[in-house]
Amino acid sequence: MTAWLPCPYAADYRFDGERVRAQWSALHAVDDEPPPDSDALLQACVLFHSGQFEQATDAGLALGIDGLSVANRATAAYAALVEPHEPTRIELFRRVHARACAHAAQRPQQPSAWYWQGDALARYANGIHVARALAQGLGTQVRAALEATLALDPNHAYAHVALATFQASVIDKVGPLVGAMTYGAHAAAVHRHLDHAQRLAPDSPAVLHECANALLLLEGEARLAEATRLLEHAAQLTARDAVERLWVELARARLTL
Repeated sequence: MTAWLPCPYAADYRFDGERVRAQWSALHAVDDEPPPDSDALLQACVLFHSGQFEQATDAGLALGIDGLSVANRATAAYAALVEPHEPTRIELFRRVHARACAHAAQRPQQPSAWYWQGDALARYANGIHVARALAQGLGTQVRAALEATLALDPNHAYAHVALATFQASVIDKVGPLVGAMTYGAHAAAVHRHLDHAQRLAPDSPAVLHECANALLLLEGEARLAEATRLLEHAAQLTARDAVERLWVELARARLTL
């Protein structure tokens, strides 16, 4: 695998442990992750919020199971927002999924273990094309992992968005009838999860961007005005860390297309 590229905005977000702890609730409104319980884990989180994704991944993995959540979030952020090559992105999401499966096997009560299992598999499925992924039985695995996340933590905004987006992509590919009967994908559930995510994290550029994406997948032109409004909101936000900055810039780029 090629070397990881640097985050282009890392220099603008210089975190230390004290700053991460002070802003924890705002930084983690999207995943409801508990604050770190060790200095080593805190330092891995500092690296992540500063946009040093490869270093954050390495620091998290060095901590074993205790560091898997931050390692997986750092890898997924890099793959989704920085890595330009699709085969590399797919491989990174495959690694996140494998680590998250091991995490869930050891700590089945930890929501992040199930979330990264479902989210990484959903993004992997998009990379290999949703129809092919559904034929391989990945759709039921994605749904089960994300529903397990929400059963453990109903306030996990990212899980609501991920489940909504995957259901929308299923309906987009196979239609509402097959989507509902075969994969349990329902348009009403998509809207319910998107609304819940926005209530939990109304000023998250990631949530706003992905909600816009899900609406366009589900209903296309009929939801273009609402999707544009969400992207405009995301584009106007002041990013709290390097990850949010990447989402803000992505929203701005989409609005110029």
